[in-house]
Amino acid sequence: MIIYQKIYQSQLNQNITIIRDDLYPSLGGGNKGRKIDSIGQEILDNSYKAVVTTGGIQSNHCRATAVFCAQHHLQCTLVLHGDKDKFLKESGNAKIMRMSGANIIFVDQPIDIGPTMDQAMCKYKDIGLKPYYLWGGGHNLQGGKAYIDAVQQLNSEVLIDYLFVACGTGSTQAGIMAGLSQKNMPCKVIGISVARNQQSAQEHVSNFYNKLCESFSIQRQHETIVLDDYLCGGYEQYNDELKKLSDDSIRDYGFALDTTYSGKAFLGMQQYIFKHNLQGNIVFWHTGGIFNFLA
Repeated sequence: MIIYQKIYQSQLNQNITIIRDDLYPSLGGGNKGRKIDSIGQEILDNSYKAVVTTGGIQSNHCRATAVFCAQHHLQCTLVLHGDKDKFLKESGNAKIMRMSGANIIFVDQPIDIGPTMDQAMCKYKDIGLKPYYLWGGGHNLQGGKAYIDAVQQLNSEVLIDYLFVACGTGSTQAGIMAGLSQKNMPCKVIGISVARNQQSAQEHVSNFYNKLCESFSIQRQHETIVLDDYLCGGYEQYNDELKKLSDDSIRDYGFALDTTYSGKAFLGMQQYIFKHNLQGNIVFWHTGGIFNFLA
């Protein structure tokens, strides 16, 4: 299901089409809800009984995974990085994770994530449960395929010259690129990095795009473009301009833009359009973040 909205940006003199994945109707919505719906089918089809994954204390991915597991009576372990005291107090995704019944483990350093996930996998195996190892952000082939499939649902009347999207792990952008290649729509896809520098982000997206194309027999058409000009200092960091855009987003546009993902991408899009005087059909793929906005 794809929902569209058109907005007019007077300061840019541009009409922009918004693809509203924040309204995706499962598992709390957003691109992570769409991915887990696809990944979840693989989990159920192969009779997995537990899921181990990772993310931050306001992870959209961990929220969607925890809700999926609760709905399907699967065991779930979330390996979280971030401030535990903050997690226990905050609303949004953190609150949903706390209420989901998932087993939550905190690690102090990113280097501890992998070994902790491995330990959780071993514990499930030791008690006779078949566990599914899920990379953070839903970064696997089935998660990428969710966006190949989503692109196939695009209305043929939606013309795209430039498509902007938030880029975290890179699998959403890579999936969109693969889907557009499959549909023979050679537009420019511009990722706005929310954490990684440009070289690292482009390598992640490019490698996964290639993997998706090879796995699903798709002819590559798209150049990988990820911008790191709008990081605001890094993951979950923001400046006054981004905070104001987020605070005013529902009033100005009718949808929420959080400061971690969608707001950063939207601000980056605005500034890039203005800087390069882009003309043509511009699309913003809104990946969600309402629970981050409400945290």
